[in-house]
Amino acid sequence: MNKNDEQKVLDLFKKGKGKTLSEITSYMDWSAKLKKQNRDFLDKLVESGDLMLSKRGKYNTPENLGYITGNLDVVKDRFAFVDTEDFGVFIPKSKFNGAFNGDLVMVQISNETTGAKKDGEVIKILKREKNTIIGIYQANERFGFVVPTHSFGNDIFVPKRFNGGAHNGELVVCEITSWGEKDKKPEGKVMERIGDPYDTNNMIEALIIREGLSMDFSPKLIKKAKELTDHLSEEEIAKRRDLRDLPIITIDGDDAKDLDDAVYVEKLENGNFKLIVCIADVSYYVPFGSALDIEARKRGNSVYLVDRVIPMFPREISNGLCSLNPHENKFVFTCEMEIDNKGQVINHETYKAVISTAHRMTYGGVNKILAGDKTYTEEYKDINKMVFEMLELSHILRELKYSRGSIDFDIPEVRAVLGEDKKVEYLKVIERGESERIIEDFMIAANETVAEKIFWMELPFLYRTHEKPDPDRISALNDSIKKFGYNLHSHEDLHPGKFQKIIEQSKEDGNSQIIHKLILMSLKQARYTVDNIGHFGLSSNYYTHFTSPIRRYADLMVHRVITETLTGYPSKKTIKMFKDEMSAIGSHISKTERTAMKLESESVKIKIVEYMLDKIGEEYKSRIIGFNKTKIFFETEEHVECFFDGVNSPNYFVFDEINYTMTNEDTGEIFKLGDSVEVSIVRADLSELEVEVVPTQYLDQYRGPRQFRKKY
Repeated sequence: MNKNDEQKVLDLFKKGKGKTLSEITSYMDWSAKLKKQNRDFLDKLVESGDLMLSKRGKYNTPENLGYITGNLDVVKDRFAFVDTEDFGVFIPKSKFNGAFNGDLVMVQISNETTGAKKDGEVIKILKREKNTIIGIYQANERFGFVVPTHSFGNDIFVPKRFNGGAHNGELVVCEITSWGEKDKKPEGKVMERIGDPYDTNNMIEALIIREGLSMDFSPKLIKKAKELTDHLSEEEIAKRRDLRDLPIITIDGDDAKDLDDAVYVEKLENGNFKLIVCIADVSYYVPFGSALDIEARKRGNSVYLVDRVIPMFPREISNGLCSLNPHENKFVFTCEMEIDNKGQVINHETYKAVISTAHRMTYGGVNKILAGDKTYTEEYKDINKMVFEMLELSHILRELKYSRGSIDFDIPEVRAVLGEDKKVEYLKVIERGESERIIEDFMIAANETVAEKIFWMELPFLYRTHEKPDPDRISALNDSIKKFGYNLHSHEDLHPGKFQKIIEQSKEDGNSQIIHKLILMSLKQARYTVDNIGHFGLSSNYYTHFTSPIRRYADLMVHRVITETLTGYPSKKTIKMFKDEMSAIGSHISKTERTAMKLESESVKIKIVEYMLDKIGEEYKSRIIGFNKTKIFFETEEHVECFFDGVNSPNYFVFDEINYTMTNEDTGEIFKLGDSVEVSIVRADLSELEVEVVPTQYLDQYRGPRQFRKKY
């Protein structure tokens, strides 16, 4: 019995009716003589939470019986959510029932809640997420506690003999030895002392340990990576197309080292364009199921933290062997397209090739060529004509993309620029220029072309999918944007073009950033699935990730599938292998991607808060981006997020949930979403990763953060 049998069993319950062991045995055509083996197989599905067994001896799926399974996401140690594809379930702390952050749990949904907002209770812990946590050690005379630095659900009791020599207030790694009970804290022992909990380098190191990641690879894997030769055999070159005579270029950020895509454009005599997208052929060097492949799958993707990169492959591969460095012969996987003047791909071909890139271009350098910079134009005169043809083709592709309703989230990226001491020297706002858009447009074209090709071949595949947004979230979004004069007139048959029209209008009205963020928060996250359900945000029927196999495992698997199509239709054995693996891989790497996004964001926030520590008293222009019952949330012109807590003012502030405003009842002043407000920095807190401000007109009334004020 295998994974296919598991899915076949689960498919038996699609109509909702429970079944006995004998009924399942009959449906599955199992031997009745193997009753114990059959029951053991089903019991494993019960243990994993895929099935439930009633007292009457009937099996069914949790969903059919009003339960859901998912990972517990604890918020500020006070409550949690368990999300499904369609809705989220709120779990109060009193109903965690021994579960902790990240645990895979089964949840019973309360009968009293309906719609997208549901309440529930954990009834079974299916799998512990991890048995180590990061926290601050608090020492007592005979024992201590580790207080988690992230939302976890409880403190960890540590007997003195297991404190590992940790000092009071130190940041430590704690292994949980007992999960405790409902009214008893879990127990653990200190495994590693990290140091000062408010040293930002320690804090970022703690993030990496917390998620079970590592900068390092085992000596065995490093050895295997070094054994891979960069010598390209003439025998392999003869099997590939030789594109070394073409002026193919890479275009990346200034500090990029893993150059995995290169491009070439030529305007043809018939007025069409030839677009060649060449991608590092990692799959040639890393066979499926090899030690390097298994480690890459486990990691799922590279993680780009504020001060370091956690690569998916050893640097010998990511920065050397497979990186498309200039004037070096490299093996690539190529998608060649002929595109007409309306942006339609009228011919395409995928093949393996060998290239030698002509230049290692940067986004800034290409933007200077496009702006007519004489120095850059002269230095790169051999590709000057091609760069402008790239721009022309990019505009054509972009126009097609927008005409079909693709959403363009043009949100500036804030980069913390670090000095040699890893301290922030300044915050830099990175905005997309034409060169960034050119590469984005070309990569989307290649991704769509490859996805459509495999779709019609009906092969097991990993699509990059983005579902339609939840109606309740769209209703809430509409309530918010109405305050700016915008409206989604119909929630039915929602098309992404409606969002794009509002975004375009908001640019003219000066509300672009907040409207971008409100729309982004209302949409679902994209993920990797074997079912092609399209990509809502791009308004694309076929989409995948083909263009970054050095840093994304999804792209590596996509390359492997396409490789099997280059010489005909894949064998049944190959198809079965992909079919057995793809769904689990898609679920896993969707999860590792979310982890990476979270870590990248947290690492940037750590450094930004550190940067703001010596900015106390300074004034900044800002805009209001949100409210809760007592707080107003701002974003400064430098894109630093901060808040004002009305509790810290002698004035009385009231939040109006219907109109989404905050009113100072003493002065009558009303604060609305999008308002421009000058604020003064009053606190930057590394323990909470937050920056507190006060509207400058209230600064002389500020009474300090509530936790430090004397209570009368």
